[in-house]
Formats: sequence, C-alpha cells, structure tokens
Amino acid sequence: MEYITVIGSANMDICAKSHKSIIPKDSNPGSVTKSPGGVGRNIAENLARLGAKVKLIAPLGGDLSARILLDDCDAVGMDTKYCYIDETAVTPTYVAVLDNYGEMNVAVMDNSCTLPISHIKSHASVIQDSSIILLDTNLEEDMLAYIVDVFKENCIYVDTISVTKAEKIRPFIGQFHTVKMNKLEASSLANMELTNDDDFVNAGKYFLSLGVQRVIISRGAKGLYYRNKATEVWLRPPKITPINSTGAGDALMAGIAYCSLMNMDDTYTATFAGEMARRTLLSNEAVNPEITLEEIVAQCKTAHLNHG
Repeated sequence: MEYITVIGSANMDICAKSHKSIIPKDSNPGSVTKSPGGVGRNIAENLARLGAKVKLIAPLGGDLSARILLDDCDAVGMDTKYCYIDETAVTPTYVAVLDNYGEMNVAVMDNSCTLPISHIKSHASVIQDSSIILLDTNLEEDMLAYIVDVFKENCIYVDTISVTKAEKIRPFIGQFHTVKMNKLEASSLANMELTNDDDFVNAGKYFLSLGVQRVIISRGAKGLYYRNKATEVWLRPPKITPINSTGAGDALMAGIAYCSLMNMDDTYTATFAGEMARRTLLSNEAVNPEITLEEIVAQCKTAHLNHG
C-alpha cells in the first residue's frame, strides 16, 4: 500500500480559551486544555483517521510528554518508529491563547528539540519510497533545503505554518510540488497584498512561475483558492461559528494529501480539503476525533462549491 511520510513537528498543545473578549495584560477567565499537537503530527493523525497509511518523523524529547504523544499516535494508526528521540531534550510545547470566538490571539512555541539531518540520512530509503513527502516549516531551513535536494524526484508538499517560518523556503520554494499557505503567508512570499480575487490569481500565477506545481491559499472564513497549471478552484463555504481555529489548516493539508494519494480530481480535492477544515473548526480539539472518511465523503456531496 502506498504511504505518505510526514516530516515535521510533534508537540504538546496547551490551549487557553477566554470565556469573554480578551483583556490584554490581565487575567481572563476561561478554560485550559492539554493535548497532543504539532502541525506535522496533526496532519498525520488526520490522514490516519481517513485510512491512509502514514509514517511520522518528528523530534521528541526523553520525557513523559513524548511517551504520551507516541501512545496517542500509535492508537490512531500512525507509524512512529522513525521518530527521533533525544533523551536529553524536552518535547516541544505549543501554547495558544484563543479569544471567545475560538480565534487565536497569540501563541508561543518552545521548539528546542530539533531533527538532525543524520537521522533523515539513516532512513533515506523509507522516505524515498513514499508516494508523498509532506513537510512543515517547523523544520530548520537547512533540513528543508536538504530534503528537497536529496529527494527531488519525490512529490514533496509543504505547509508554511506562519509568515516568519514561511521565509525558510523562499530560496527554494519552486522545488516543492504543492505549497499550502494562508493569505498572510502567501502575501509575504509573493511580495504582494492580497485584497481581492485578482490578487489571489496573480499570487497563484507567481508561485507557478517559480516552479511550484500546485498552490493552495487559505482565505479563512472566505474559503480557499486552489490553483495548478490546468485548474483554478474557488471554494466559498457557508458561514459557521468556529469553536476552535487551531488545527483547521492542518486538516486542510491532510485533505489535499489524501485526495492526491487517491488520485482525486482538483475540484473534488478542494471540496474534500475544505470540508476537513470545516469539521475541524467545529471541534474543541486540533484534530477532530469524530472525523471519518465516510462522513467527509457524504458532506462533499452537499458542499457549496463555486469554482472558476
């Protein structure tokens, strides 16, 4: 069976959500939860819940958080035997503060545990045999550059995560098959403001001109823009009230990768990925534990899609 190898971050998520509008520099009543997270790990879990065969390569510390993360990954069917364990390090931790609407107000990431290139070299054959290599930009720039160079014959996807971290791939962005980003990240990498539909079209053309084969730009509540050389898709979903925005982009990326693995067409891929994100927005967790392939497929039949 074909498989996807996800190389990126796995961490413990601490999510604090205010009951009311956040008052800066003050104590805000709310709720705090702790759960397994990390962009790479979240994407891998979503893929596993869809039934895809997925291997996760992520750096972890030699602590209790690492054991909790690995047990959780194993429970949903991820292959974690290629993760890198640094017994002297602390497992990465992500702390997010959400407002009463579930939108992130601020976040801090402790990412002191890193993945060495030597670990990738030691598992090169496993990575080489992947149908898709999926990266996140929590990886160091030299690691990202190494992977796109050594595995240039593979189909490599990247999730840019944030404006700051997206800068890591600027020198070699054209070597990725698929780049998924949000509006701010796309604006920064394309060096242009994205204020209307024409701007998104121009940004898409720009990334394709660099060598990227497929571009997905999340537009938040306005949906997403999907573009490759042959197809352009605008997904404009119905309005919803999100419970938690953490993880929606990860679910979107998982949907894109899953449909690629299954050889789905572009319009269906955009619809499927958008539905993955929508279902995640309606969950308290970064990965909606109730997501199933059957449910997403059923919802895709009635999804509101407007494409050009």
